[in-house]
Amino acid sequence: MTSPNILSKHSKYCEDVLTYRRRATHEVMVGDVGIGGNNPIRIQSMTTTDTMNTEATVQQVIELYETGCEIVRITAPSITDAENLRNIRDALRKQNIKVPLVADIHFTPNAAMKAAEFVEKVRINPGNYADKKKFAVIEYSDDAYDRELERIEETFKPLVLRCKEYGIAMRIGTNHGSLSDRIMNRFGDTPEGMVESALEFVRICEKYDYHNLVLSMKSSNPQVMIAAYRLLAARMYELGMDYPFHLGVTEAGDGEDGRIKSAVGIGTLLEDGLGDTIRVSLTEDSVHEIPAARAIADKYNALMDEQFFDASPMEIHERRNPFQYARRWSQTVELSPLNFGGVHVVRVGSILRSSLEDTPRALNEIQSLTRTGEKDAPKIEIVRCRVSTQEDVHALRDLHAALESNRIVTALAVDADSDLSHAIQSIPYADTITFSPDPELPTTLWEKEIETLIGEISRHEKKSVHFRIDAEAVPHFIKHDHALMRLAETACRCIEVCYKNDFKNCSVSVCDHHLIAANRLLAAQLHERGFNTPVVLEYQPNSLHVRPTLFDASIMLGSLLCDGIGDGILIDDPAISQDELIRLSYNILQATRLRISKTEFISCPSCGRTLFDLQEVTARIKSKTGHLKGVKIAIMGCIVNGPGEMADADFGYVGASAGKINLYVGKELIERNIDMAEADERLINLIRRHDKWTEP
Repeated sequence: MTSPNILSKHSKYCEDVLTYRRRATHEVMVGDVGIGGNNPIRIQSMTTTDTMNTEATVQQVIELYETGCEIVRITAPSITDAENLRNIRDALRKQNIKVPLVADIHFTPNAAMKAAEFVEKVRINPGNYADKKKFAVIEYSDDAYDRELERIEETFKPLVLRCKEYGIAMRIGTNHGSLSDRIMNRFGDTPEGMVESALEFVRICEKYDYHNLVLSMKSSNPQVMIAAYRLLAARMYELGMDYPFHLGVTEAGDGEDGRIKSAVGIGTLLEDGLGDTIRVSLTEDSVHEIPAARAIADKYNALMDEQFFDASPMEIHERRNPFQYARRWSQTVELSPLNFGGVHVVRVGSILRSSLEDTPRALNEIQSLTRTGEKDAPKIEIVRCRVSTQEDVHALRDLHAALESNRIVTALAVDADSDLSHAIQSIPYADTITFSPDPELPTTLWEKEIETLIGEISRHEKKSVHFRIDAEAVPHFIKHDHALMRLAETACRCIEVCYKNDFKNCSVSVCDHHLIAANRLLAAQLHERGFNTPVVLEYQPNSLHVRPTLFDASIMLGSLLCDGIGDGILIDDPAISQDELIRLSYNILQATRLRISKTEFISCPSCGRTLFDLQEVTARIKSKTGHLKGVKIAIMGCIVNGPGEMADADFGYVGASAGKINLYVGKELIERNIDMAEADERLINLIRRHDKWTEP
């Protein structure tokens, strides 16, 4: 047994890092539904009923089907449950419901063998199909490892042959938190281990000429999930494999948090052209997963139909490593109220909606945005206002005075567009000037505008310039076939002028509906020229492919943040209240693990194995512990989604048996078989004992 080749950060993992091109896969039929190939991205979900309750399970399958679910998974934790899949299938067929069924298997090969007789697909977890998790530390020699693989093949081969015999599909679904001891000891708790865990089982399937496979790499941490799928795709290219991918963020949670976390993980990969079927795992009634999944997937199905590309493909030399998170290094921009870039947290900005001329109203809005007087509350840290007339300059002066007299601390950014005079006059009253030189000017005068502005800014301490570049800001002398390259080139030319004049207190943003590609290109161009300038990510709704801002902003911003790009974010959507934008901004940063502003909950979506009302318990625990900033609490319905799936949680609340709960610290079982009536308080006491409790 040899370890897999170590891929470099330049290894191919997608067809194009700048333009949507879906990875080519072979078609896998799940009943009458095709996954991969030329099929649209399929939507699936899972029942939450007891599999032995035929009537309730059938009813839930029908509800999912009528909501638009194309494939339905049902848990089969025992051979008895697996046998009841026949009754469920027959009851559905009597009602002419032909939605494909998938049996979900953990730990029980005999249940998988029986389930294969009644369903269109079997899902197995390579971490626990042939292994029992013991968290044992064992040093495997190559010979010992090979013997382990022979043992696995002996257990797994019968299912492979049965699926082949019945002509049904299989998903080999790796989960980050349930890797086998064998994988953990050789590869660690890593994306590499997740990928190799699946490939061990894929090789066995291929040995017996069975290729009706779909693969998945799930984690509750979007950063880990993204890295694992990309690494899997790179290995597929390397090995000449073309299996379709099933995408999902496991234990995403509920409400806005669960949707944002799912959008960040799933959407980032779909933007890369990876993914052929998706499931949004929510701790809610499963029918709510379908519209969320549609909101994510519909754009890419439309792009598949349109297949339009901007000129010919561009080759870029990126610094980012798509297989491992590392924040792009940038220099610190110093402002009087705060610093950003460098080692500082990703800052959150917003646009002032009130008129500058109405000073009291503008003051009240800024006071609301900055949460003045509210300790540790998520708040806007940089407020941008527009100055377009001489009257605006005078009003800005009055607003600045009002902010000082009311002791409201915020970084005030003044957008002067391309008006140099207004920009210079605004400097005394602003912390940063947002500017783009007049695009109609010849090169020399265009550069002179920048030199003049930074010369004036240099007369003041801790003030900066921010270059905001959109299509209208590109000067006529910058020529390139690609619109995105023109944006990046313009931004770099602005920074170049600053550097030549020894002025580095600057930042930049490029604004385009292709936000991910535009900023990947910008980051690559800045790196190529040796500029460590902070980048601000600005999101505006895309008029080409309309979807809710919650999903679209999460995907656009989340993808870049998970790639280490972005020192500040700003969401500009007038259709959404300022309070919603603040919450959305911080929830995206929380989902990407870049800025924790509240308790992190990892809760499974429930299934037939769940031993309590997961939605009710999750809501109750959230209400009691939601103020514990930075603490991660896992709420799991059963042991399958227990210590393994909790991955990096600080504390775990896991169903042990009917009415009984186990409590964990990390993956260590601390208290066993607690009555549910006592479990909440016992969890709080456990948090207290580890010095992570604060009073609400």
